[in-house]
Amino acid sequence: MKNLLNSLKKKSNIDYSAPHNRQMFFRMRLLKFYKNIEYDENVYHVNAQKILEGTLPYKYVNEIEKLRLKHEKEKKERWKKIQAKGAEPMGIKIRDIIKRGSEER
Repeated sequence: MKNLLNSLKKKSNIDYSAPHNRQMFFRMRLLKFYKNIEYDENVYHVNAQKILEGTLPYKYVNEIEKLRLKHEKEKKERWKKIQAKGAEPMGIKIRDIIKRGSEER
């Protein structure tokens, strides 16, 4: 009975940390995403400095966040496809080749 009550009780996801900590976490999350897609170190450094210092206008930061969310959504969908099939598309092609090779014998 007690476990049932605990499972029904909604837990709050309130973040009690200081606003400057949340803001820095947000900026670091953007930088982590940006680092994965930017390959020129000099360009990354200049743009990352703008994001980290907060000199980039909020409008553009918001656009970057939307792109990050879109990228994560696509990544999750891709991962779900891989999990469902058990391999990446290249792995499935290799499976088919091996299957055809073993059928010929």
